[in-house]
Amino acid sequence: MKKNFLLQIFYVFFATVLLSLFWEFVLEGVLFADEAEGFDEKIEFVLTTISFVVLALMYPIYKGLSIIDNWEQLKIALAEQGLRFDRGITSPDSIKSILMDELVKSQKGEEGIENERQKFFNMLDQLPVCFHLQANDYSVPFANKMFRDRFGDPDREKCYQLMHERSTPCEPCTTFRSFDSFKTESNIWTSPDDKTYLTVITPFEDIDGTTLLMEMAIDITSEQKAKDDLKHALDVQEEHIKKRTRDLEQSNNALQDFSSFAAHDLKEPLRKILIFSERVQNLMGDEMDETARQYLRSMQQAAERMDTLIDDLLRLSQIVSQKITFKLVDLSKVVIEVIDDLEPSFPGCKKNITAQTLPKVLADRSQMYQLFKNLLSNSLKYSKAEELSKVFLKVERNARQQYLISIRDNGIGFDEKHKERIFKPFERLHGRSEYSGTGIGLAICKKVVELHDGELDVQSQVDSGTKFTVCFPIPKDAL
Repeated sequence: MKKNFLLQIFYVFFATVLLSLFWEFVLEGVLFADEAEGFDEKIEFVLTTISFVVLALMYPIYKGLSIIDNWEQLKIALAEQGLRFDRGITSPDSIKSILMDELVKSQKGEEGIENERQKFFNMLDQLPVCFHLQANDYSVPFANKMFRDRFGDPDREKCYQLMHERSTPCEPCTTFRSFDSFKTESNIWTSPDDKTYLTVITPFEDIDGTTLLMEMAIDITSEQKAKDDLKHALDVQEEHIKKRTRDLEQSNNALQDFSSFAAHDLKEPLRKILIFSERVQNLMGDEMDETARQYLRSMQQAAERMDTLIDDLLRLSQIVSQKITFKLVDLSKVVIEVIDDLEPSFPGCKKNITAQTLPKVLADRSQMYQLFKNLLSNSLKYSKAEELSKVFLKVERNARQQYLISIRDNGIGFDEKHKERIFKPFERLHGRSEYSGTGIGLAICKKVVELHDGELDVQSQVDSGTKFTVCFPIPKDAL
């Protein structure tokens, strides 16, 4: 624009010079027939005219350049405000036209925003929850229908008057913390009418730059009552369980004491039977006939079986009632100890038992000893007379994160239709004359495994041996 303006000034100046020369050297002589004026005078007149023209143009040039500078600055300022100039600024009217266009666009944009804002408020008005906007001066710029129905008109009262029925602000106010932290917060709030609400508070910046809080309150009165009722019921149940546990512990302690005393009292007559039967045998000596000797031997054997039975029953009752101490137990060490203890009863069993390295499990060590002692002695006891006894211990993992420990022998085996019977107390598949025992050993094994959250299974065929499988959870550290 400045270039065009200066070019136009130049055109005016140049036209003035030409007109002056044309007047002095052409028109003046033709019109006035003035030939007395010399060349120097004509040039002097032209220069004088040019000087007046230059002086006359200086102020308009100055004002014109100032206006152009102001237009350029205005254009830059408008561009900084985001206005686009599809056509150039050539006059104040062009500026006015551009500003009017932008004003119309701005008004339409504001109307569109206001319409969207109103649609949004209308949607919020239909929400089935209490919703309102909170300002930091305790006013409520907007509240939906459910809020107004519950707490009243927000145009007349402050938030502490509406929701808390107070005449002064709440101090401290948990809601107003979000103005400082600018973070979403949630809490449980009970209103003066004893309704319980789950409130979610989210700060945001409004279009004018002020900070407002969106607070949504969901009525959870019925859910909270159900939760409180459930908690009360659980507390009552927990107290009942604690009482039952104390009673059960007292009962177990009493049962354990009774078992110990009963075992002692029952064994005392047995010891006397054995002692006096031996004295009778010594006293009678050779005078006793074979029938009497047989009677005495049967009586002694019955007393010994009764003594063993009392020990097994006491052991079973202790396993059921005693407190289990879970520790990391190395089963390989337990099995080695069991084999050493079985050697006197089953000579050569160390050579007949082959065991892989067994894992460590969380268990009660004394009960693990009892478990493997009963299983291994059972495999050694029910061996074939004509064949060397062999027992194999193997371990593997299954998909359920469990150890599977198998004890397989080459003994006499049994028909699997009786597999449930062998784990019941006093159940025997063979007569006492063939194999000793009380029929309690496998019942103890079953109970020990169950107390350790495990499983015990058996597979067998007549004359093809038996395989017991013990399933234990793998400790978390070993996974």
